[in-house]
Amino acid sequence: MSPIKLGILQLPSDYELAYEDVSFENIYDGVELKGWWIPSSRYDYLYHKAVIFSHSYGDNRERMPIETLKLAKRLSSQGYHVFMYDFRASGESGGRFTTIGRKEKTDLLSAIHYVKEDKGIHEIALIGWSMGAATSIIVGSESDDVKAVIADSPFADLESYTSEAFAYWTGLPNSVGKYMIRVADNIFIDMNLSEVKPYIAAQRYENKGLMLIHSTKDGAISYKQSELIFSHAPSAELWITKKGGHIRNYKHQKEIYEDRIIEFLNKYIEQDYMFQPL
Repeated sequence: MSPIKLGILQLPSDYELAYEDVSFENIYDGVELKGWWIPSSRYDYLYHKAVIFSHSYGDNRERMPIETLKLAKRLSSQGYHVFMYDFRASGESGGRFTTIGRKEKTDLLSAIHYVKEDKGIHEIALIGWSMGAATSIIVGSESDDVKAVIADSPFADLESYTSEAFAYWTGLPNSVGKYMIRVADNIFIDMNLSEVKPYIAAQRYENKGLMLIHSTKDGAISYKQSELIFSHAPSAELWITKKGGHIRNYKHQKEIYEDRIIEFLNKYIEQDYMFQPL
């Protein structure tokens, strides 16, 4: 299954950001992935920390209900390099099917590999929205290279969520959805919805940061999904907002959102930098 690919309309240069077009392979199955490397705009120091963005289902690195590039600009100004990429079957990346987290996990692991091996960055954080948020939680629990994860509007368990939310997305009864999901699992072997369980992954966050953000007005994924994840995490922060809808928290409170996530990141990412003579 795969949504219609959306084109990219804006570039980092539209936000006065330097950037590099990046093409890299999924190190597990060879799918070609595309992205942008946006270096820190702090030229007084050489920073060794990066944040990797993971977009929502049906969107791409730039096309979301929020200004991802505006957020990238603020992080860049704080000394963070930013890596934005398209999941498989999205944006400019290759691949025919979206698997709502299972294969996307390997896309994100490959993005981490690129940032570590090609850019030499070892202080890595993840931020994701919806599907990207759920994927970031799972990957962050498995990768020793990830120090902190910010998950905006994630689902807690893909199998149960798709059954419960089928009517929301299609207008058809949930009973039909349960049948369709069984069919999809049988036809599309790579789906395996039962493997995508962020609330289980959250149990492994003893020594790294996890911040959950969700709106009470989210009609696509209930904020109770984030509460469930939070209840299983030994150490996490939960920010429940009262503005916006699904993945629109940043849209309605940009400065507060930026300040809170930067404060969170700075607690877990070492401020490793070297003075750069001008």
